[in-house]
Amino acid sequence: MKEVAKAVDQLADKGAHASAALAEANQRVMTEFIGLSMETVQESARLFRHLQHSTIDMMRESQAAALRCQMVWPQVFTDPARWYQTVWQEGMEGARKAFGVVNGTSETVIDSVGRLQASTQQAGTKIEQALSTAASRMKEVT
Repeated sequence: MKEVAKAVDQLADKGAHASAALAEANQRVMTEFIGLSMETVQESARLFRHLQHSTIDMMRESQAAALRCQMVWPQVFTDPARWYQTVWQEGMEGARKAFGVVNGTSETVIDSVGRLQASTQQAGTKIEQALSTAASRMKEVT
């Protein structure tokens, strides 16, 4: 009976160590997932804020361009060529600014993706380490 009790105690001890190793690995993995999720939310908010500012700036610029075009409207009757040139230049300037905003937005998206990729790689490395540690501890238990 003492040997059976001793064997049961050893099995219970091994089971406790295995459970502890798995619980620790689970905690580390979940911590990394939660951290990565928080970074993703922060990065999404940063990107959304940039897009919102760009949109507001473009709306403000388009309203200013429309006002400038309205101000030169009387010129259509006195000097149509000058009016056409002014409107054409205004349109080209608006297109240049719009392409600048698109370029800035694409750079922001690229930077955001780069930061998320780095965070994901770091989290993946930490998860791999946690699982390797748990596997080593499981081998020690058996």
